[in-house]
Amino acid sequence: APAHEGTTVKKLAIALGITGLVLAGAGAALYVALLPPRIPVPEAQGHVFHDVTLLEPGRPPLPGQTLRIADGRIASIRPTLPGEAAEATGAAAALTGLVVTPGLIDLHVHYPPQVAIGNPELWSLLFLAHGVTTVRETGSIDGSIFRVRAAIEAGRTPGPRIFACGLMIDGTPPSFPSNRVVTTPAEVRAAVREQAEAGADCIKAYNMLEPAVLTALVEEAGAQGLPAIGHVPHAASFETAGLVDLQHGTGAVLIDREKIGRMDFRWEDWETVDEGRVAYVAAVSRGQGIAHTPTLVNGRMRKLLLDPAAGEAAWQRDTGLRHLPRFWIGVWETLWGNPYDPADPAATAAHAGFMERQPALAAGLHAAGAQIHAGTDTLMPYVAPGSSLHGELADLRAAGIPAQDVWRIATQDAGEALGAPGLGTLAIGAPADLVFLKGVPPPEGIAWDPSQTAAVVAAGRVYLRGDLDETLSRLDDHFNGRSYRAVMSVLVRSIQGTFAP
Repeated sequence: APAHEGTTVKKLAIALGITGLVLAGAGAALYVALLPPRIPVPEAQGHVFHDVTLLEPGRPPLPGQTLRIADGRIASIRPTLPGEAAEATGAAAALTGLVVTPGLIDLHVHYPPQVAIGNPELWSLLFLAHGVTTVRETGSIDGSIFRVRAAIEAGRTPGPRIFACGLMIDGTPPSFPSNRVVTTPAEVRAAVREQAEAGADCIKAYNMLEPAVLTALVEEAGAQGLPAIGHVPHAASFETAGLVDLQHGTGAVLIDREKIGRMDFRWEDWETVDEGRVAYVAAVSRGQGIAHTPTLVNGRMRKLLLDPAAGEAAWQRDTGLRHLPRFWIGVWETLWGNPYDPADPAATAAHAGFMERQPALAAGLHAAGAQIHAGTDTLMPYVAPGSSLHGELADLRAAGIPAQDVWRIATQDAGEALGAPGLGTLAIGAPADLVFLKGVPPPEGIAWDPSQTAAVVAAGRVYLRGDLDETLSRLDDHFNGRSYRAVMSVLVRSIQGTFAP
């Protein structure tokens, strides 16, 4: 090219480069402005708590105990000696004489993707604020859950103990665009190995997997030492799927494969869940060691999409929802919409049948000796981190499962399911995941209000109630700020434009 053209190209390249740097700098500055304020993390150190009352399911209260934690575990438990309590200082002094229970465990959650800036950290803090010290993330939208877990374990951000499945593994067409799509046994084996190498604790199977591919998923997960959990794919049955933990009642419901589409089931299909079907599912589940995580609170809260006034009332009342950024309402309305058409009598009746039969299924399976787990499905409409687990436990009790059993389901049973020795108990050597309560809770031990929580201990780190409340207040100011709301409204409009068709 002539010399003057070369000079022009160079100038253009320089101008574009400078423009790119300016835009990148502006984008970086905007990103930094959207980050939440720093959330303090207590030091991981030893503590000794005097004159506490130990309270866990299936056992009478044990008052007057000295509990020592070290290296993130319960190091010793013994009777408190005369005069010891008066010598306590700091956090130990503030918690002297209180009731100690195991932290709660939510076995079905989803974290927000990283594009919802600051929300993964908010999720983690809300779990702790409600006494939820362990969660199982049953499918990450963008795979970022491993980074969230690493930040918590390194003490860079507060949060619960996280067991993670990584990306959800699905067939074609995928039920969600973010699912990892596989169509052959070779592809699914590679996908399972990828998740294992990324640090997965479980493998999540989804709706559209073909039988041969599902078989390969279960085999490869076993070879990697990981449990295979999830939805029973439409082309399979729960008896032959090989999954050890079924979500939402999938498998118990006999679906109409010609009409089901990509989602879990139709409300009409729940008519198949009668007493005979429950007995059969329970018998097979006992024989094969299959657990069920019903997520009752999910269906109950999702119905709020039909009634904005009821949704607003729940937002003000619910101790978790009230701290979420408002943009989530637009996301839920776009991605999920109304669960049924209230103007259609048949649809209304079908959904009412689902709302009646789902808790009856959970209670029937439990009564017949099948394992029930407590999970919530956070990220679904109005299912807030932390508070929703208390809602799920209340729903399980209302279904007819005895209170002590429900409490055990959400603590030691869940710890056993995760394969973590002592998790969910107050045994010596168990992880130091604890809740300190002001006053004595009801006999069932689980129906406390978050305002009763004096402190939460997660992996030996002590979070005092006042510090949790102060941090949540600062996060409220941030997420309700003009800049954050403006940027997230643009994101929601983008989502609405993408999914509206």
